Amino acid sequence: MTEIPEHLLQRSRERRAALGLGGDAPAPASGGEAASPAPAAAAATPATGGGAQPPATPTPAAPAEAKPEPPKPVPEYVQAAYRRRRIPYWAMPVLAALPLWGYVYVRTLSPPPVENDPVELGGELYSANCSRCHGGTGGGVPGGAPQLSDGAVQKTWGDYRDHMMWVRLGEADWPGAVFGDNDTDKQTNGGVMPGFANLTDQELAQVVLYERRVLSDEEAPAEADDELLQIANGEKTFAEAELGPTSEKDGVPEDELG
Repeated sequence: MTEIPEHLLQRSRERRAALGLGGDAPAPASGGEAASPAPAAAAATPATGGGAQPPATPTPAAPAEAKPEPPKPVPEYVQAAYRRRRIPYWAMPVLAALPLWGYVYVRTLSPPPVENDPVELGGELYSANCSRCHGGTGGGVPGGAPQLSDGAVQKTWGDYRDHMMWVRLGEADWPGAVFGDNDTDKQTNGGVMPGFANLTDQELAQVVLYERRVLSDEEAPAEADDELLQIANGEKTFAEAELGPTSEKDGVPEDELG
């Protein structure tokens, strides 16, 4: 049997080693016997720097995220509320003060004037004929005309008819040395009370009504029993009302009623 040259065996071993077939097998023994093949485990071992890599383990795919639900449409009434104009902040205190302003406004309103109001007409007569001596508010003058305010009239003239007669006659024509319910001495009375015989019964009642109701704070009696108001309205005459008790006591003649 022909012997295989050593260089060919060496080349074969190198080729098998490159292919991973176990190129390190020993040379055949003398006598022509070929060397036994390398164990299978050695053949399966890949050579250093050569051979295919094992396949990579696949990475599990991440679960797909659920898609969010589309937003629900805004109801129409909510959209209308968004579109509605808001009250500006600066207007809030103004709106809060409106009730107070309305209350003050109503309080400042004065009632409409009454035509031919006897009290108002009496105030005009008082201003024209009496205020320069008794004062605009009836306070009187120290050492002069007496006070008419704060109930002073009722203390002197409890009956309106005596009050009317005193204004008509005045101090000079009043009979007797005293006058009034408190018997005031004419000598000690400051000033001289003039008479106003030129005033009509209606005008006389109007100025007396003003002095008693406004200046002296007299509470008005029932309209049906208020003769003074009836005379001031021209519904009754002084003669129909007759003399008062003080006038009768001091001797005032009844013909002064006409």
